[in-house]
Parts: sequence; structure tokens; C-alpha cells
Amino acid sequence: MKRLLLSFAFLLLLTINSVAQKADVAIGKATYEFIHVRDTANRDKPYKETMALILGRNASAYRSITKQQQEEMLANQIANQVKSATDPNHLNLTITGSGVVSSEEYYQYTNDKKLYTEEQIVNYYLVEEPLPVIKWIILKDTLSIGALHCQKATGHFKGRDYEAWFCTDLPFHAGPWKLNGLPGLIIEAWDTKKEVIFKFNSFEDISNLNQTISPPVDDIKTTPQDLARLKEARAKDPAGFNKASRGGSTGKRRGIATAMDNIDPSKISSINVVKATDSNSKVNNNPIELPEKK
Repeated sequence: MKRLLLSFAFLLLLTINSVAQKADVAIGKATYEFIHVRDTANRDKPYKETMALILGRNASAYRSITKQQQEEMLANQIANQVKSATDPNHLNLTITGSGVVSSEEYYQYTNDKKLYTEEQIVNYYLVEEPLPVIKWIILKDTLSIGALHCQKATGHFKGRDYEAWFCTDLPFHAGPWKLNGLPGLIIEAWDTKKEVIFKFNSFEDISNLNQTISPPVDDIKTTPQDLARLKEARAKDPAGFNKASRGGSTGKRRGIATAMDNIDPSKISSINVVKATDSNSKVNNNPIELPEKK
């Protein structure tokens, strides 16, 4: 691991010199187990999801691996059933319903000090905001997480007091979710009540994959205020909101919509949805972002 870190740091320096302001070249990937006590009445059954943080020199993208796996499973289910159908003109499909997963993706831009949040509310919307500034206090405490040598920092953010462990051998200023601003990648973090936990799984060099980091260009641009109004409208009339929203989407299509793109709807006789097997509850009475105490 030490050799990997040294070679990776050298690679990062080469990238800094060669790509200049091109902050969207992906060179590293960290994965985390996201654990959140969303339902305070069932603290022993927290929400869990596997997340990925794709890292460039000045940009990062934080998204759900669990959601991607669900979408791939759905596409495979439909493709296999269509392929093996005895009567392709009368398809009877059985699919597994989507489990509870994050509807947001986060894009941090260090140099531009911007945060882009993509959120799905039927369509896909994109919000641009200033990158949050967290007033970290860096302490002398150290901890080894796997083969990574980490240092402790504490900070207050979005109504919670956080403890974070960062690694200067991985010289990124990013972290999971909206956490950022330390002189090294945030490896693990949790709030003092242990209601929100980002637990480190792994890190890998992905510089050979030719991936780029950029907010989706086909999302619907909006503001935080307008997005809040959309959520309120959906909460008041879910069925009506969904019907109205599907009429003019310019955002991406994923999940069942994408999986069924090549299927003639007139040939589908029935779709049977099987309940997802994940244990995540839809109840969320303890959001990750809390109002600040006055």
C-alpha cells in the first residue's frame, strides 16, 4: 500500500503539471459504506448504502454504487426475459423493484469553489451552489485505517458536529458527500452522535480508465429554492406531480425507462414488480442536514 501511495502521489504531480486547469480527469476512486440513522424509532436498523467518490485534481463526484447495481440488475432481468420469451409479441415481465437508495449525486470543484448537486424528482435536476466552507480544527491525533496513516480533524457542518480522519498521502481536498477542505482525502467521518457515518472501504488508482468528472449536461438546471418547491408539490400530490413531470423531461433516463428503451410497449402484456429485498426503510425523520440551533 505504501508503494501504491508513493506512486499515486507521483502520478498526481504529473497530472497537475500536464492538465493545468482541466480539473475533470478522474485519477482515483474511494468507496465508503454510508450509514445513517434515518428513523430514530429504529436506531438498530440504520440506512446503509455503498458509495463511490471519484477523484480528480480539483474535482470529485460522489454517487451511489448500490443504485448503479440495482439499475444494472434491472436491465439484465428485462434483457434475459425478453431473450427467453416464448412469445416475443406478448411479454410478461417480472422485475425486482428498486430498493431505497440516494437520489442525489454531488460534484465538488475545489478551484472554482462550487458544488453541483444532481437530484432525481422524476426528472433529473441540477443545482449549483458555493462549495461549503467547513471550519475544521486539525488535531495531532493519528490513526491507521488499513494501511493509511490518518490525522484527526473536527468541525461543525449542517447542524452536526463531525469527527473526520484524513490522509495527506492522498492529497485531495475532497471527501464523501459535501465534506471537504482538509489537506488530504477524508477517509472516514462521523457525527458525534454516530447517526451519520462514512466508513472507508477501499481506494484505487483509476487513472488508466480515461474517466472524466463533470456535472451532467442534460439535466434541468434549477435553484435550491425552486427544487424545494418541486419537492413540496410532489409531497402534496405525488401522482399528479409524476404525471405532469414525465411530459417534458430533458434530464437523463435511467432504471426501467432506459432498460425498456428497445422494447415495443404494445408487446408488453404485463409487468409484475417483486418487492425489493433490502432492509432500508423509507422513513426519514432524522435528515443528514439539521437546522442550526439558535
